[in-house]
Amino acid sequence: MTLEEADKKIEFILQMQAQFEAGMGKLRDSQAALTVSVAEIAGVLRESVRLSDERFTRLDERLTRLDGLMIELTEAGKATDDRLNALINIVERHITGPDHTPRPQ
Repeated sequence: MTLEEADKKIEFILQMQAQFEAGMGKLRDSQAALTVSVAEIAGVLRESVRLSDERFTRLDERLTRLDGLMIELTEAGKATDDRLNALINIVERHITGPDHTPRPQ
């Protein structure tokens, strides 16, 4: 190999090394930008999870209160049914008389 060929090969190697270094610099910049983006996304996700947890907690509390109100409403409905049945019995006895036969008018 001549001195000129060796110089060309060395020049080529140096150019390739420079391109490699430039590419590595771009990759470092891209990695830094991606690291920032991932950190931002992680922050957004953490906040979303926190808000979802709060909403589910409030929903659970509301459902618990609703369950209690439904139980109270059911009990009130049963009491109303009992009172209504008692009133129906009184009215039927009043209309039909003590021996359950219709009263003459």
